[in-house]
Amino acid sequence: MKLLHSLRNAIEVGARRPLLVRRERVANIGMRKRVLFASDLHLRLHGPHHIVDGLVEIAERERPDMVLLGGDLVDSRSGIDALHSLVRKLSSVAPLGAVAGNHDRWVGVGPVRAALLAGGGRWLEDAPWFLTDDCAVYGSSDQPVQDARHHLLCTHHPGRSAMGRHFDVTFSGHLHGGQFVFYQRHGKLYPGAFLYRWNGLRFDQQDGQTLLISRGVQDTLPLRWNCPREVLIVDI
Repeated sequence: MKLLHSLRNAIEVGARRPLLVRRERVANIGMRKRVLFASDLHLRLHGPHHIVDGLVEIAERERPDMVLLGGDLVDSRSGIDALHSLVRKLSSVAPLGAVAGNHDRWVGVGPVRAALLAGGGRWLEDAPWFLTDDCAVYGSSDQPVQDARHHLLCTHHPGRSAMGRHFDVTFSGHLHGGQFVFYQRHGKLYPGAFLYRWNGLRFDQQDGQTLLISRGVQDTLPLRWNCPREVLIVDI
């Protein structure tokens, strides 16, 4: 019976469980700011409503200073209205910035960007954004370095290019933790880490840079094993 109970708890079909709130802290920055980071929303017709409502509920409870959305915002054009509604609600809680993911580019960045801007968000791929006078937020590792003390990057796809520059913290997604996790070692999630070295939760570099990777809010194929869907609350 214990084995059956364990198997039942490990598997999730249909993205029906509440989102996990994963808490991280990057102590070396010392800004006393809180960031809500959500990636891989994969919104479709009507959201679904429990995904949108769950994200808004977490934001209202946690009261972040900034919301970042890390791409794959929609799964199809049917999700554009749900994205606009979500961004409008989240923007009423805190300033919001977002970037595109590969699914958004398949759907068309134009309508995705337009829905986000209409909802009150910022499209970080247009230009860097100053959260404070001392903190610049980038939507691409290729954007010009700004005159700021702290530099944050919001990107969809993690990789060495994001870790090799000036960013204090990089927020990323895309990998969904592999959706099937059999074990974790040194912050990496397996078997996905055999295929991609950044398949993990957090990577801290010796030079002080930190890469945080979300396991995502939702999936195109809604099936997971030992890999909770999540939202990051990050104190910096």
